[in-house]
Amino acid sequence: IEQLRGTIDIETEPGHGATVRLRLPLTLAIIDGLLVEVAGERYTIPLAAVEHITELPPEKARADGSPQLLTIRDQLVPFLRLRSLFASPGVPGNHQKVVVVMSGEQRVGLTVDQIIGSSQTVIKQLSPLHASLKTFSGATILGDGTVALILDVPQLVAFGQLKAERSAA
Repeated sequence: IEQLRGTIDIETEPGHGATVRLRLPLTLAIIDGLLVEVAGERYTIPLAAVEHITELPPEKARADGSPQLLTIRDQLVPFLRLRSLFASPGVPGNHQKVVVVMSGEQRVGLTVDQIIGSSQTVIKQLSPLHASLKTFSGATILGDGTVALILDVPQLVAFGQLKAERSAA
């Protein structure tokens, strides 16, 4: 299933049984996506994973080594800087946005430079050369002819957490 870029989710409840979800990518699928920009590059976040969007507080705008946590709706939510995860050049602006997504049972914020909008997105599979990039589930061609990579939210969150753990050690 992993070779097909799929996932298995298992939820159990004592005395009530188990739910098993098997997810396999389609060769051609249409999803609702949120188009965002990071360092001049465009990415699509599946809207099914998006919980809400908020402004990154100015005091959190620069990475200073402190824990990457935001208080959103009276809960601490960790956030990942996509610019840092993708090793993008340049300095982020002062008005970054945080897209709060659900990854399994966990809420995580993804910082982006700009929200462009939402649209229906046709998913194109990545070439075999790029299939090893687990943080992307595919790509789409935008109306202006440019390409936007589609983020695989669970894989991206796992990658971001692993990178944070390694830098903390």
